[in-house]
This record gives sequence, structure tokens and C-alpha cells, in this order.
Amino acid sequence: MQDFRVTRIGEGAYSILDAGDSSFYVVEGAERAAVIDTGITPGGRVMPTVCSLTDKPPVLILTHAHIDHMHHMDEFEEVYLCHEDLALPPAYLQEMMGGKDLKLASTRDMRTGTVIDLGGCGVEICQVPGHTPGSVAVLDTRRDLLFTGDAIGSGYGVWMQVPGALPLEDYLRSLTGLMKWLVDRGGRMRFWGGHSYQQFQSTLIPNYNPLSMGLLADLIDLVDGVVRGEIVGRASNADKVMSLEPGRYASFGRAELQYMASNIRRGPAR
Repeated sequence: MQDFRVTRIGEGAYSILDAGDSSFYVVEGAERAAVIDTGITPGGRVMPTVCSLTDKPPVLILTHAHIDHMHHMDEFEEVYLCHEDLALPPAYLQEMMGGKDLKLASTRDMRTGTVIDLGGCGVEICQVPGHTPGSVAVLDTRRDLLFTGDAIGSGYGVWMQVPGALPLEDYLRSLTGLMKWLVDRGGRMRFWGGHSYQQFQSTLIPNYNPLSMGLLADLIDLVDGVVRGEIVGRASNADKVMSLEPGRYASFGRAELQYMASNIRRGPAR
């Protein structure tokens, strides 16, 4: 039996938390169910848990190409991944799936404006490049649930110090684009991130810091301040920052950011 914590977050909608504090989700339509990310359970499977929650055929939607979100991609026949992440080096993608032999060429592209029909309702995609080039947010239009993966952080801030993250000036455009996209759709969504109960390493808030439109607004101001040089982060004390150089930490309001000083603006060679 896998160690999953399942929480009902709406009619026909579920949050699943794995033993490694990675969250993934199931939302039902009349004909199909969307599974958003997979978490990471080495040696285990997620499909039995998915099938215990819905009898609808599942389609997998990946918010981005990191192992704790796509490790169980091989359990699904229909998979969506943004073309920007799908274009990453095959060796990297193979590593992000624990070395599994997957048919990446058959994975379906998605981008801003893509609507995946579930029967009677659908989920809509908005690209939010930054944490990875192909990070996306997924909006359940019937329930007003927004699934953000790691695009705007989860629990204690966004990680922009990881290999492959875009420069902060590019990320800033993604954030302002996401804010407009959400406002155009009413702006009253409930946000669900990729690590719903992650609480460690937060300087601002000692427990879970829920995602919201307010936090997104603070994050825009934070990244803008760093790009302008008005906010200068301190040395990060995070133990596992995955960065290629010493990471930096900055905060504003309820938003927190881990980043690299060398990756704020695009260099002349980019």
C-alpha cells in the first residue's frame, strides 16, 4: 500500500500527497479525468490510487519536467507536456523520469490557450516559463481550481536557482502574464501548488504559506525589485538548493524567492 494522503478539494476533485511531500491532483469530467502531475514514489505506482477515486479514463497533464512531478508518467497512455520542456535534452528528461524508457515523441504538446476537454467541463492551460522553460498553470474552469506545480512556489517560495531556470527578467513577464490571464477569468480561483504541505526553510512564515492572488502580486513585486536592483537577496541558508552557484534568498510581503545572482538578466550571449 502506497503512503498517500487523499483530500477531497471539491466535487469530483482530489489532492493526493505522497510520502515525499509532493502533491498531485485528480479532477473529474463527465467522460474523462485529468491527473495533474504524479508525485514521486520510487518503486511504487500511482494508478491504483487514481482508479480508487475515479472510474473515468485518465489523461495526465504535467505542470513541468521535474522528477517529483513526472516520475510516474509511464503509467499513463495519454500525456500532455508543454513543448518548451519537451524540447529539453532527452538525457535530462530520462533522468527526470528515473531512467525509465518512455516514448517522449508521442507526448502531446500544450501551451497557453490549450483546452483539454473532460466532457462537460475542461481544463485550460497558461504557460508560466521560469522555474522550467515549459512550466504551466492548469485551470479547472468548472470548479475554479488553479493547479500551479512549482511555477509560483509551494509552501515557502519559488525555486529559481535550479538548473534550467530562466533569468528573472523573463520570469517577471511570465508572472505578469499569469496575473492578467487569471484576472481575465475572474480572479477568484483557489490555488493548489506542487507541494501543498511543504513548510521547511520559510523565513517569513513558520508553517504552510498558501498560494493565492495576493501572494502572486507580492511575488511580482519581489521579482521586479530584484531585477531592478532595489531588492538584494542575502546568502541562502537552504540545505538543498540544487544550484550551480551559491543561492540567494529574498522576500517581499508573503512571497519568497531563491535565485542565483548570475541569472537575473539575460547575458549578451543569450
